[in-house]
Amino acid sequence: MRVTGLKLKNFRSYRDEVSMSIDDLTVFVGRNDAGKSTLLEALDIFFNDKDACVKIEPDDLNKEAEENEDYEISISVTFSDLPNEVDIDAGNKTTLESEYLVNASGELEVKKVYKNGKTDSVFLVANHPTSELSRELMQQKQSVLKKVITDNSIECSNQSINAIMRAAIRNHEDDLQLQLTEISAKTEDTKKIWDSLQRYTPVYALFQSDRSNSDQDSEVQNPMKLAVKEIMQDPDLQDKFEQIFNEVESRTKDIANQTLEKLKEMNPEIANQLSPKLPKLEELKWADVFKSIGIVGDKEIKLNKRGSGVKRLVLLNFFRAEAERRKESRNVGDVIYAIEEPETSQHPEHQKVLINALISLSASDNTQVILTTHSPALSQMLPTSSLRLVEGQSVKSGERSYGKIAKSLGVMPNYNKLILCLEGSTDVTFVKNINSSIPELKQIINLDESDISIMPLRGSNLIDWVQSDYLKNSSVIQFHLYDKDIEPKTSENQRYVDEVNARADNSSARLTNLREIENYLPQSLIEAELSVQLGSVTNWAEEDVPRLVANKLGIDEKSAKSRLNGQVSRVLTKSIFEQAGTWSEVEGWFIALKQIADTLGESND
Repeated sequence: MRVTGLKLKNFRSYRDEVSMSIDDLTVFVGRNDAGKSTLLEALDIFFNDKDACVKIEPDDLNKEAEENEDYEISISVTFSDLPNEVDIDAGNKTTLESEYLVNASGELEVKKVYKNGKTDSVFLVANHPTSELSRELMQQKQSVLKKVITDNSIECSNQSINAIMRAAIRNHEDDLQLQLTEISAKTEDTKKIWDSLQRYTPVYALFQSDRSNSDQDSEVQNPMKLAVKEIMQDPDLQDKFEQIFNEVESRTKDIANQTLEKLKEMNPEIANQLSPKLPKLEELKWADVFKSIGIVGDKEIKLNKRGSGVKRLVLLNFFRAEAERRKESRNVGDVIYAIEEPETSQHPEHQKVLINALISLSASDNTQVILTTHSPALSQMLPTSSLRLVEGQSVKSGERSYGKIAKSLGVMPNYNKLILCLEGSTDVTFVKNINSSIPELKQIINLDESDISIMPLRGSNLIDWVQSDYLKNSSVIQFHLYDKDIEPKTSENQRYVDEVNARADNSSARLTNLREIENYLPQSLIEAELSVQLGSVTNWAEEDVPRLVANKLGIDEKSAKSRLNGQVSRVLTKSIFEQAGTWSEVEGWFIALKQIADTLGESND
């Protein structure tokens, strides 16, 4: 499962709930003591609990919250790329979607609440039924579910499987009255589902900048321990472990039973009270066998006795090697590498190598990288879309805060020589998805491999970016694609397009022929992918598709955009565009990009 977001409330400096998006590469930037490390440590506490680098303590409660007698700290994480099915118990499988355990965006949202420095409760935050019969079904025992079915004369094909009974009850009601609900993960089938899901959560490895200098210094130990932990997840090794376990179990049972047989000869009463007890396979911690693994230098001198620069240099090359390994291997688990201030104790040239390695690592499957920095030089090397400005009690994405990031760090983030400017982050998702999944578009220009920055602009940022022309005289060329929308927005957007096209730097801009990006998704495709009926639409090209879908699904428009451009756009094909009569236009966007890119290539030659 992939982490998509983090929410904090009452944790240290964060009083009111603050939420932020998490991408494959996420970089928290800001001044010293802005709260960057707090975000990484919150994730560490969420994922690693008692094994976290920094344990949660009563003092972590926000002081203002304490004064207002609000004693709960909450850390919430959202996930995408969910398992297709979840095994509740002994092969009884269900899905998160069918159990209404995903939020309005179709993602898993897990909220952990802490009191007095301890985990108090865990909730699944979901768009869940609140109707009379269907509310709280996940918390009910089988006997209660059977009673609901009997009392209401509900048809049910199998009353021995809870998931089937819950589905029957929900199908019986016309209106489930879906609402965002916190469902306890400590009762009945919800607990079983959460227990099962924890096998899919990523390994979270936090590398802090200020380390102790003991023989077991985790700055050196953690990369190797993490490597061992990943190796142990290899299915082939798991099979071998099971073979070893079965062999040991068989032999120890033989010895125990022989002992008890002899005991029966002397004292049958005591012997009958005893039986051999062995740990379960899943309870064994195979990685502990290798817990003392480390790296030593000449004459067995431990690496943690060397200078901090050397130690961080080893860490640097661990990530470089890991980036190559993960690109070549398809048999890897989900991992999040969280690194505080990677520039610490490193020569500028080493910093460049490290950042390139981390960017490469974040592009690998099943891998996310989260960094913190207050280094202007480092920020210039990173994609703007990955930056998150931490300021006060807020966390804002880079594309909405480039001016503030520049002011905070003293520089503007670095851009490639060609920038694709779109109206919003979901538009970016749409364009990336169709470029990745449609070979004919990728053949024109591959956005994943080309030297193109993609910047989502919206509202006042769009106006400022166009009218101020921040990159004037920078040799950077821009291609803008805006929604046509409807009047008066059409005329307003056309004015921005005209301003860009009037520049003398070969920048280019255009409006979509249809109202918005979402209108390029055919109605039938949306209905099939989202399991929704949108009804009769007179003019699909001018329809407010996000609002229509939001109303039909009972979600907000932002969530509707996210699902349309995230889920539905992935299955678009050239033939679907051709049937809708939009292929030549969409193809033209990428041809225009390619022409600009070729011009830049010629000038570089």
